Amino acid sequence: MRGAWLLLLCAASAQAGQSLPPAEAAAWLQKMADAARRMSYEGIFVVRQGDSMQTLSINNRPAGQSNESRLMALDGNQREVRCSQTGAVTVEASGNQIRMEKRLSRRHFPDLLPANPVALVNWYDVRLGETARVAGLDCRNVEILPRDAFRWGYILCAEKDSGLPLKAVMVNASHLPLMQYAFAEVKLSVPGSATKPPAWPATRPALLPEMPDPAQPLAAEQVVAKALPPGFTRITAVKRRLPNMPGEVEHWVFSDGLTHISLFLSPSNKPVDSVRGESPRGMVNLMRRQVGEFQATVLGDAPWVAVETIALGLEPRK
Repeated sequence: MRGAWLLLLCAASAQAGQSLPPAEAAAWLQKMADAARRMSYEGIFVVRQGDSMQTLSINNRPAGQSNESRLMALDGNQREVRCSQTGAVTVEASGNQIRMEKRLSRRHFPDLLPANPVALVNWYDVRLGETARVAGLDCRNVEILPRDAFRWGYILCAEKDSGLPLKAVMVNASHLPLMQYAFAEVKLSVPGSATKPPAWPATRPALLPEMPDPAQPLAAEQVVAKALPPGFTRITAVKRRLPNMPGEVEHWVFSDGLTHISLFLSPSNKPVDSVRGESPRGMVNLMRRQVGEFQATVLGDAPWVAVETIALGLEPRK
């Protein structure tokens, strides 16, 4: 009997840290993606990036084939993110002023994976790591590590029964943390169980202002992206207004499903000097250059080579 247990332990140790077969890797990714959307849960989590840290509360519940969620910042400026089947908005309050802005993406921790994450196994190795404990719950580390230099990796700690990510760490090529999310406390309600789902927070009794739709489809494209990193496709291309920028700006988003890179195109009446920028910890990379009559700014939470590939591949449409 003891020999059988030793064999099981050796098998588990051998599996940990090794790349999973594609089907098993896809199953783990799908389980975590489904849990983040289809479960009812509420809790408090902390986001840490470098020396900055923020605490947020979250409430999520299923809604048809999708979900509704609400995040509220518990420190700093009063800020909320509300997501539903119809889209997502950010609400900020400063004194008596309330500002609302539509968001292009509904995704946020712990909903970090795409709804259909199967394609990620083409660009990332998925490995099972050690077991851990987060917010009083047992979880298993699932490492999603890039196979090339065009994307950062993630380590998600999936709750042992539901698969809900309780912690997420974005890591660079040296496996050093760039950004970390972790629940401090969380209450789960599995669909179909007798557990009462978390109460939906009451809307603040404040008069919300009219919110213009900042995202309009492009009438015509005057710039083309001739080269993209492997696995990346353009998922969004709209015109919108951005704070501190005159007029409308074209906003394109490229993604492999996990990593996102933005392109901003604004008319330029004078030559633009090429600029290369990097955040202090190297998480965000940026490149700005002239493309025809436009100033093109490419930036994202991605390695420099991915940002550079997109930026240098931009050409005026002929």
